[in-house]
Order: sequence, then structure tokens, then C-alpha cells
Amino acid sequence: MPAIYTRPWYDNMKEILNRSDEVTKNAPRGVWHVLAEIRGDGVSPYMAADEVKRFAIVLNDGKCDSYEELTEAPPRKDFEFILELPAALFEQIVANQTDPVESGLKGAIKIIGDMRVMIQNAELVNVLSDIYQREVETEWPKGMPPYSTGGAR
Repeated sequence: MPAIYTRPWYDNMKEILNRSDEVTKNAPRGVWHVLAEIRGDGVSPYMAADEVKRFAIVLNDGKCDSYEELTEAPPRKDFEFILELPAALFEQIVANQTDPVESGLKGAIKIIGDMRVMIQNAELVNVLSDIYQREVETEWPKGMPPYSTGGAR
């Protein structure tokens, strides 16, 4: 069970996506580049308040070609979808404590991209959510969410 935000954790995510027939079946055909920007929020013990982690996911005909953290901010135009969310929320999603679809619908996750494509592939979002809940095992060396906010938000 790899620790969150480590190379083995990203590799595990790629492996989980690639062994899922449901991802292959529901993913759009072609190559899709997705950027996730996780922003430190002063709540997560894994990221400083001003820190940003970026990871890129490349899906190619339903298979994950790449799932890796980026060291530099890439040109945003290189991605069909960009997801922006606070670290504590992302970590709650990974820990199966928060529904990512519900969070997205409530605006807690900023989604940039062609929403028509997102709606056409809504079942893939549900499949990915189910995979996170069912298969992702993460080590939490600094503690598992939810975190005490001390009254802060």
C-alpha cells in the first residue's frame, strides 16, 4: 500500500485504471489529456498552504498511458480537461470519504474543459469513482482525513 503523492502511488493508480474493463469500455476513444491541480489549503498535512501538486493523466482508447506528478506547470492548452481542487478534498476523495461526482456538481471541484464531452462520458466518472472506492489503498503517514481544521475553513 503506497503512501499518497509518491511515485509508487501514481504507478498503482495507473495499474488500477488499466486493469479495469469498465474504464476501457466507458472511456472516450482517442487520446485524452487530463490535468489535476491539487492546491494546499492549510488543512491537509501533506501540502503547505501555498503548494500546488499537478499530475497528468493520459488516457488512450480507454487505457492509461501515463499517471504522473509534474514538476513544472505545463501549458494548460495541452489538456482537454483540468480539475482544480483543494488538497483536503482530494485526500477525502482518495480516502473514500467524499463523493467526487457530488463535489463536482456542488462546485467544490473546478472543472475546465468541454462540458458536453464530460456529460457524454458521465458514466466514466461514475466508474472512476467506484474504482477509487473499491480498489485504491493508500498509506497515510501523516494521518488520514478528515483533518481537524481548528475552526478554519
